[in-house]
Amino acid sequence: MIIKNKDNNQSSIDYLSDLLDRDFSDEKKSLIEREIKNLDSANIDEETSTYYLNFEFKQSKNWLLIHDLCLEYEGEVAQIDHLLIGRMMDIYLIDAKNFTYDVSISEEGDFSYFYKNKPYSIPSPIVQNQHHIKLLDKFLIDNELLPKRLGMTLRPGYKNIILISPKSRLTKPSKGLYDCSAVMKADKFLERFKEDINSTDALDDMVSLTKVVSQDSLQRFAEKIVLHHKPFLIDYVTRFGLKAEMTDAVDTVEVLTDLPMCPVCGKEMVKREAKKGKSIGKVFFGCSQFPKCRGVLELDDVIIEKVKEEILAEPESPMCPKCDGLMVKRVSKKGNKAGSEFWGCKNFPECKGAISIDTN
Repeated sequence: MIIKNKDNNQSSIDYLSDLLDRDFSDEKKSLIEREIKNLDSANIDEETSTYYLNFEFKQSKNWLLIHDLCLEYEGEVAQIDHLLIGRMMDIYLIDAKNFTYDVSISEEGDFSYFYKNKPYSIPSPIVQNQHHIKLLDKFLIDNELLPKRLGMTLRPGYKNIILISPKSRLTKPSKGLYDCSAVMKADKFLERFKEDINSTDALDDMVSLTKVVSQDSLQRFAEKIVLHHKPFLIDYVTRFGLKAEMTDAVDTVEVLTDLPMCPVCGKEMVKREAKKGKSIGKVFFGCSQFPKCRGVLELDDVIIEKVKEEILAEPESPMCPKCDGLMVKRVSKKGNKAGSEFWGCKNFPECKGAISIDTN
């Protein structure tokens, strides 16, 4: 049974598409393009971890599925792609890597994937999932969410699983620092799952039978977990190191004593020189709050200049639900909603507020 479906990532695709239109280096744009491709592939149900898990467990009453779970506890975050919970309190934490690139694991446990035949190192998902398991366990215990049987709190048995796309080529060592048997293609998980069930032979073990919870108790337990879900917002500017390039695009050349005020936010402005783009070398007044505010005044005749990346807000535009700023109409450039319009915050990318536009 599915308790929670995956969150829609179209807003992230729209956000990254807008970043891709900005004047970043080719290296940064390559990172953004790969992330868009990963999110696009995650939207396709065929041959993804979500597809295989749903196919096998969506009708089950003995196993429950929670997709795309984000828990924040004691200043830490556990972003769990899939949580599979059984009546014997077996909990599979499944981290899914939906990119279709080749994946390699060294004997030291280092992970790399290949994009255009070039290797890129990534943090070990095995280690990350181990951290998520510890955080989830502490969260369940401290919040007293674990079910009880005969007056005793039932402790889960956790399984660490990493799934990659069946289209990927997986290279892993036969031995090493970590148990790489936890890493497999998504279409092979069911085989691993059945091996676990058969090797345990739990139904014939009278001690294990005391851990079995009812279907109703299992469902209530999973629903209580979902109540603590907080949608995870990725700070792509920090992740890809974009802020330095955003601030380097215009450098302050001097600070004047008699400065105009920003026409957008009312803060002081500073004299700047464009370092990139078609206006390279041009001197202008820019808001001192850049990149949070992109208010601009031409230096010569102090006429408000339309910022290249912004669309002027229409009179009937709504207020942003995140920062209460004005919103502007934007067009989705990627994903299954490509070509459709939506309201985006005028303060993008500092604010990612978005509202869909109903065309019906």
